[in-house]
Amino acid sequence: MTTTVESLNWRLPWRRLTHPLDLPALQRQLERELANAHPLWGRNAEVIGRRVDTDDVLVSCPDGTLATVHLDWAKVPHSRPREYPSMEVHPSAVALQQVIDADAADYGDG
Repeated sequence: MTTTVESLNWRLPWRRLTHPLDLPALQRQLERELANAHPLWGRNAEVIGRRVDTDDVLVSCPDGTLATVHLDWAKVPHSRPREYPSMEVHPSAVALQQVIDADAADYGDG
C-alpha cells in the first residue's frame, strides 16, 4: 500500500494540525521567516503538522515536496536565508512516515 500525506499515521510527538487557531498562526510564522533565497520561498509551502515538543513543523508543497522546518520565531526573514529556517526534505510520504515512527519511538509513543 502506498502511503500518502492523507494516510499518514500521526503519532506523538507529531500531530496533524486541525485546531483553527494553530494552522493560521504557524503558517504566518513560516511565511515571516522565509526569504527569497530559501529553498521553500515561492513554493506555496503549507503547514500541515507540528511536533509538540519542538518548534518543528511539517510542510507540504503543491509539487509534492514534504519537509520538516525548524521555526525559530524570528520577526523578520533571516539574513542567511539559504540556511534558515533549517529544514529537511523527505523524498516521499513513506520516508516521512519512517521519520514520524522513529520520532515516536524516541518520544515513547511506540
